[in-house]
Amino acid sequence: MPLSVRGVIPPVTTPFKADGSLDYEALGRNLTKWRTTGLAGYLILGSTGEFLTLSADERRTMLEVARAHIPREQIMIAGAGAESTPQAIQYVKEAVRAGADAVMVVNPNYYKPLLTAEALYRHYVAVAEASEVPVFLYNVPQFTGLNMDAALVSRLAAHPNIVGIKDSSGNIPQLAEIIRNAPADFLVFPGSAQVVLPALALGAAGAILQISCFVPELCVRLVKEWDAGNIEAARKTNNLLLAMHEAIGKYGVPASKAAMDLRGYYGGPARPPLLPPSPEQVAGFRAALEAAGQL
Repeated sequence: MPLSVRGVIPPVTTPFKADGSLDYEALGRNLTKWRTTGLAGYLILGSTGEFLTLSADERRTMLEVARAHIPREQIMIAGAGAESTPQAIQYVKEAVRAGADAVMVVNPNYYKPLLTAEALYRHYVAVAEASEVPVFLYNVPQFTGLNMDAALVSRLAAHPNIVGIKDSSGNIPQLAEIIRNAPADFLVFPGSAQVVLPALALGAAGAILQISCFVPELCVRLVKEWDAGNIEAARKTNNLLLAMHEAIGKYGVPASKAAMDLRGYYGGPARPPLLPPSPEQVAGFRAALEAAGQL
């Protein structure tokens, strides 16, 4: 299933109330605010969305509420990975019922010694064959402990229903190899702010960035400047994004949620065992946002 998407997609945070329950009204408000920033679409139930901490009912409701607030001209991608192939397929089917336009499937990782390239290939092909919507691969070795290398990704990219990848490895040579060997319409989205500009130069379709949850305008601006051929402006904006990553993004989901609060979104707490940032850290986040002209 061919898919055409270009630009920035935030991995939407899951808003929790102080009592730990999900705040679906805050999700709707965030999505409404993000709609004014030029984003190309939204990823629901990604790593930044703390998907592993959610119950089946919470996952389902997150998708349904998000779809109600995302216009059809913007893509909604749903995270649908699992440790078993049957469970991943079940998550895909639930995402489709909730209105997802595509799914993003993180690789299984618990049985690492047995998860060979062939095992992962068969897993993804089975999911792609069962899915009624296009499938994105998701490579995030800093969390899974497994890297999906360029050879495996290129092999999977030949499947007609595997249309792209979010690669959060930060490995530019690997991204270059994937883009070189995959079909021309295979969509490559880096997931690391540190490699966005070189990835765009190699032919990436945009980026799926945690920091776009709290500075979406800067992320969108970078892609637009690059597309317009304004390389010097893109370089300067990229430096701002690198500063945002260094000051905030590298500290993970709780830090990004705190930065969202500072910028008028609802971030709220992360779900335990993730700890909130300290007051001193939040003061540093504020200073970084001010220095970048974002407050």
